[in-house]
Amino acid sequence: MDQERTMRFILENLAAVTASQQKADVQIKGIQKLVLTGMKLIVRLEKGQLELQTELKALAAAQKRTDQKFGRWLDSLKNGSNGQSGHKKR
Repeated sequence: MDQERTMRFILENLAAVTASQQKADVQIKGIQKLVLTGMKLIVRLEKGQLELQTELKALAAAQKRTDQKFGRWLDSLKNGSNGQSGHKKR
């Protein structure tokens, strides 16, 4: 009888360990999916940041050109030029 109880105990513990291992496997797969999703999100964010940086550089360059044109226009006003060739209107 002792051997029978020992065998039953071993089988019950083996079943419990197997169930626990299956639960752990499911949890590990879930964690793997979360990590993969997070990595994909990071890649998308990095691409978005690179695109944004490119757009900001283009915007800064356009603003610089606008500032230069505005500066030249202000200088032309200081020099008394109104865009005409100096002829008086009749």
